[in-house]
Amino acid sequence: MAKALLVSSVEGYSGKSGIIIALGLLLKKKGFKIGYFKPFGARITYLESEDKLIDEDAYSTAEVLSTGDKIEDICPILLDIPYIEFISQVEMENVEEEITKAYSRVCKNKDVVLIEGSIDYKIGRAVGLCDINISRICNAEVLMVAKYTSDFVLDDLLAAKEVFGDRMEMVIFNQLGGYKRAYVQSVAEKLLKSNGMELLGIIPKDTILAGLFVSEISEALGAEYVVEPKRDRIVEEIIIGAMSPQAAVEHFKEAKNAILVTGGDRADLQIVALEMPSIRCMLLTGNVKPADIIVERAKENDIPILLVEDDTLRAVAKLEDIMGKARIRGELKIRKMKSLVESYVKVDRIIEKLGLVEDEEEKS
Repeated sequence: MAKALLVSSVEGYSGKSGIIIALGLLLKKKGFKIGYFKPFGARITYLESEDKLIDEDAYSTAEVLSTGDKIEDICPILLDIPYIEFISQVEMENVEEEITKAYSRVCKNKDVVLIEGSIDYKIGRAVGLCDINISRICNAEVLMVAKYTSDFVLDDLLAAKEVFGDRMEMVIFNQLGGYKRAYVQSVAEKLLKSNGMELLGIIPKDTILAGLFVSEISEALGAEYVVEPKRDRIVEEIIIGAMSPQAAVEHFKEAKNAILVTGGDRADLQIVALEMPSIRCMLLTGNVKPADIIVERAKENDIPILLVEDDTLRAVAKLEDIMGKARIRGELKIRKMKSLVESYVKVDRIIEKLGLVEDEEEKS
């Protein structure tokens, strides 16, 4: 039977998918046959090419890891109706049986299966789909991922340990600011160890991973391209164009890989932005298309222009929301995440904790 590692988190958007992708690729490189399983899919989209509903994250991760399993087995339960309706309709015994059958198919001919938890470890408890139950059903060891948003995350980890018990012995801190690293290493590691947990990695915050591709912004906001990019670009910062062109210049100089969000009628600001190397994209609001001279200059400088119907404040709010939930998409981000996990996570210790054995015959 394949070994099982459930990658869970104490809060949403902690980077589980990215860690699973990186860890999966590194384990494959070491010769292990890996599987991927996400029992409960909550981010549902319609896949037109195959005429079916899928969990978008599960589908993307499965494509990268190329495990050879059907998406219906990889992600057997889809939250395709409001959760309150789902609770009233689902029968927990049937859910557990469906998960068990799908998981047994995913496990076939695998050394280890990486299981992606729910939004956080508690979500799905009402229907038996929380990570606590999944770890029991799949007999999985738990790797808890925590985004170090505050020191109180240590309390969250201790609370999770109480419900998972001996299954939860591994912890990774993700997206940690550099100045906190020494403190976490000295204080948090000691606390975790005294409570039966081992800190196996501290992954630093990275601007590339936190940023968004222009194509992701366009898709998420339903924006129209006025000028399409010759190549996709990473955006790391947002600048709100509500100031004079003279005042904007200082903001542009201090920014890095920024998107300017401003009204489509602000030609004075747009023309200045197009000459600044820090501006990677412009998002024009109010459904007002820019002047022809702006369009031509943007094409010359290869700066994409997106157009939305929303006003500037609403567009910025949406953009800030998706910036905080950036996903691991595209070769650049995947390479970066793999490099970070390889550098900052004790992958060999995870292998040891799971009882996996690197064998030359298996590698071939």
